[in-house]
Amino acid sequence: MNEEVNHSSTRFGGALASVIAACTALLLGWGTGNLGSVAAGVVGAVSIALGAMGMQSAANERRAAGSLGIVGGAIALTVSLGLGTPPLFSLLLGLGVTAVALNATVSLSSGVSFPVYLMLRRSLAVLVVGTLLAASIHATVFRTLGRVGSAILVGSATSSTLAMLIALQIECLVAVELLHWVVPILDDWLPATANLRHRILEPFGFRLKTVPTPYWMFLALQVIVGFSGWGPRWFESLLTALSVLGDVVRFTVGSGILQSVVGVVILFELVILAARGAQHVIIAWMGDEPPQTLAFATGGIAAVGLAGVVAVVSMLVPAVGSRFAAAEPWQLVEQLGPATVITGSVTGVLLSLVMVQVMAVLTVRPWVALDSASGFAFGGATLFLGALVAAGLGASPVVVFCAVGAALVVRDVGDHAAEVGLQIGRTAETRRGEIAHATGGLLVAGLGVGLAVGTLSFVGPVSLPTSSWRGYLALALLLVAVVSFTLLLATDTE
Repeated sequence: MNEEVNHSSTRFGGALASVIAACTALLLGWGTGNLGSVAAGVVGAVSIALGAMGMQSAANERRAAGSLGIVGGAIALTVSLGLGTPPLFSLLLGLGVTAVALNATVSLSSGVSFPVYLMLRRSLAVLVVGTLLAASIHATVFRTLGRVGSAILVGSATSSTLAMLIALQIECLVAVELLHWVVPILDDWLPATANLRHRILEPFGFRLKTVPTPYWMFLALQVIVGFSGWGPRWFESLLTALSVLGDVVRFTVGSGILQSVVGVVILFELVILAARGAQHVIIAWMGDEPPQTLAFATGGIAAVGLAGVVAVVSMLVPAVGSRFAAAEPWQLVEQLGPATVITGSVTGVLLSLVMVQVMAVLTVRPWVALDSASGFAFGGATLFLGALVAAGLGASPVVVFCAVGAALVVRDVGDHAAEVGLQIGRTAETRRGEIAHATGGLLVAGLGVGLAVGTLSFVGPVSLPTSSWRGYLALALLLVAVVSFTLLLATDTE
């Protein structure tokens, strides 16, 4: 209980700060013509906060839901990144609201952040692997490697009848050796009554290490002769001299039927070995508690699955792919593929969330009185910066002033909620006092906005030409900031 008191804000105060932050972001989105993208970012922030709260449960079902919530919120932030103009503006506001919402829903302590860290580590691992696979598939890396490798092997093995005879011998040796590796694996997978070791391995009592040395020398001599300039012609002459027997050998070996059959056997054995390797990797990745690991990785798995579905739909329905390619900044879809862009963008947004948390710890906490208010401080500062960016994007000065005042109110209400939570606990009934405090803060901010608008009105009309109002706006922003901070400090002192 002490840890919750020391690191939690009150529920009502945190929720109120989150609502004000969300409304401020939406106001800036409306003022800059980015309401849709900013709304997506706000939805993502709420989803991430609820997901982080769900990660605190000991039930794997709720952890899985929390993982889906966090990754779903990251997808929503990715959508805001793709729809906003400029793209980083909506993401900036989304990250600010996320910081406030997280500070309001969970306590800022190591015990709370550890399951979120585990979830990010598991889901990011899945997303990184999915991104690499999607990029490789879109770039036809596997197809190109397979085509080049098969061309080299098939070309060398079918260059002459003697080469095909050598290839058949090598395939048989490889197939028999791999059989000793594959059969124990199948014995582990199949019921005990199968007993494949006794039924299959006993007829093949030799392995590569038991092959006589003279045969290896004879095989090496065949390779030297087979790939020399005169060897294939000499072997063809030998088969011609053997008459009917030579024709039988030429047909049996030169038709490629035997090589194909043995090649299919080798391919099956390689698939079994690859499946066994994947099984070992998955078991090592899951660790000692596979259900918990899967719960933490649910979000990443769902994101990769969604990206795969989008890629398939884009391939089957060209109109969907062209619509993706026509939207900024989704023009990368044509070069990297939709699945790569989706998984890579979600990975980047999740890493951005981690960086935001690190920045909040390193740069914000030294400037706040309470560690439990660092999210509110970071969110308020981000919204203030978003207001300045909105001014550069052509937002109305009144909208910018209101956003600046609201950003200060977010910081003030959040600090008060953290202070009250430190004194009497998160779950205490503090609604009346916090409403009074928030009302005072809103009145102070409204007074500051009114003074700024009045000052700007005396200097010139609110809708000044673009070329002349930026200096006045900067002066007005400085005025509203100074007045608001002064009055808020006076209110806190009282």
